[in-house]
Amino acid sequence: MLEAYLKSSCEIAAPCNRVDPVKETDEVYDFIVVGAGTAGSIVAGRLSEMKNYKVLLLEAGGHEPIGARPPSFYRNFWSNEDVDWSFRTVPGEYCLDQGDKGCMWPRGKVLGGTSVLNGMMYHRGHAADYVTWGKDWSWEKNLPYFLKTEGNKEIGTVVKDDYHSDSGPLPVQRFRYQPPFLHDLLHAIEEAGLPIVDDMVNPETPEGFTITQTFSENGQRYTTARAFLKPRRERPNLHVKLHAHVLKVLIENNVAHGVQYYDEKGQIQTVIAAKEVILSAGALNTPHILFHSGIGPRRMLEKHGISVVADLPVGQNLRNHIGMTLYFTLKKIENRRVLDWSVLTEYLLKGEGPMSSTGITQLTGLSYSSLANKTLNQPDLQFFFNGYYAECSQTGQVGEPVGNCSHKGMNISINAVALLPRSVGYIMLNSSDPLVPPLFYPEYFSHPDDMVMVKDGAKYVQRIIKSDILRNEYGIKLDSAFTSQCAPLTEWSDKWLECMARVNTDPQNHQVGTAAMGLVLDHTLSVYNLHGLRVIDASAVPTLTTGNPQGTIMMVAERGADYIKEHWSSNL
Repeated sequence: MLEAYLKSSCEIAAPCNRVDPVKETDEVYDFIVVGAGTAGSIVAGRLSEMKNYKVLLLEAGGHEPIGARPPSFYRNFWSNEDVDWSFRTVPGEYCLDQGDKGCMWPRGKVLGGTSVLNGMMYHRGHAADYVTWGKDWSWEKNLPYFLKTEGNKEIGTVVKDDYHSDSGPLPVQRFRYQPPFLHDLLHAIEEAGLPIVDDMVNPETPEGFTITQTFSENGQRYTTARAFLKPRRERPNLHVKLHAHVLKVLIENNVAHGVQYYDEKGQIQTVIAAKEVILSAGALNTPHILFHSGIGPRRMLEKHGISVVADLPVGQNLRNHIGMTLYFTLKKIENRRVLDWSVLTEYLLKGEGPMSSTGITQLTGLSYSSLANKTLNQPDLQFFFNGYYAECSQTGQVGEPVGNCSHKGMNISINAVALLPRSVGYIMLNSSDPLVPPLFYPEYFSHPDDMVMVKDGAKYVQRIIKSDILRNEYGIKLDSAFTSQCAPLTEWSDKWLECMARVNTDPQNHQVGTAAMGLVLDHTLSVYNLHGLRVIDASAVPTLTTGNPQGTIMMVAERGADYIKEHWSSNL
């Protein structure tokens, strides 16, 4: 019923701007882009600006669900097989709360990719992050491309124009609603002696906590697909094919000349690229496609009977942020449903209220561990807060208790995350069948420094929850439901913190590096020793940035599209 109300709103459903996919592809295009996620939507949109070229964008999933538009529902589509690949890691000494299932890694299988599933935070990392990328990808050279995408709505009010742009196609601003508890949480952070900043993108304030700006507009999530992809009546040279699961790139004489994909009926289709194939399927799917195209470690490919086209270390540089989740109960607060008829009405009529935000998840912070080099202005810890979401009411009545319980106690959680972990994972083929997912080995905590950083982060959290305002006004306590596996140990001791990190691991969803520049790609994002094949997505990012990665991935997409345009402009 809720979905029907959302669809009835033209402001939310935006039917006139909806991408109209093709039923069948043409035989030949100039450029084929694989993956309509954060990067692929930008690449396809920018390439189709060249009206004399035909562009095909292939996406394994379908349209963005209307229910993903309200920011408050950002977690609702995790593990939904229609829009989430629902990947899990190989199990290890991490995510022990999941038993032998491994860590959950939600990845978008939908138009817009993981920008349909994430928390929408806008960040670019810090200048020091890009030193390891090489001279062609320095902070100074990347900055114009960050600005090219950004359409900031709060320049002069929340942020300074020195570091932001208002002319890009992707709207950036704070959510319209903050629950009152969020401001008390900021007071608690301040009471703990931690800085509060207005803008975590501002290089003058690299450390601090803030209500972050997000990819949103009119109280709605805004994906890169929504910002960059146009209906065919506006962009007739851009074709989008949905439910097209690419299995391999076709390569002959070291030249990529097309792709094969499974269509919605499970039939294999072939389409030819006259100029280039661009893989933008994400840090987990792009290497899988490369493997089945014969690009990867020779020994692994030959083991699965795949002919080797290029012996390259694809999948061997899997990097991700890693942390722990600490769960709390606010004992002095009534646990009431947030989403009732009044909240829904406010959202439908004004685009405001609890449905227009992510509760306390819009709050984040950056700080330094004991291992950080503060002179680099490169914080190596980030904090995320979870709770106060607009959960669905069963009756629609205002103030309805959650479940059958009317007892006091609101649940929240706080994540302490290491941004510069030393552990590096890898991806391995699991089968010669391209429909069988590969194996993901994150290698979490395999380097001892990572546990040091995460423990340091947890000690910041302890300082925050010991504040007078949280103890006295909210009655904050550790939630015993999530500490039982570590119960014999003394709370907040080093051994307890390590136990909590391994049990309640925060595996994050910021995977990068699996087809990285310098290892698999040159600085123009072309695959080494091959022609007509580029990787433009998080796979290309060689090392992690210190913050939420979507802004960085968008910058890579903008630069990659420009490299392609420059190449073919000079080869006319």
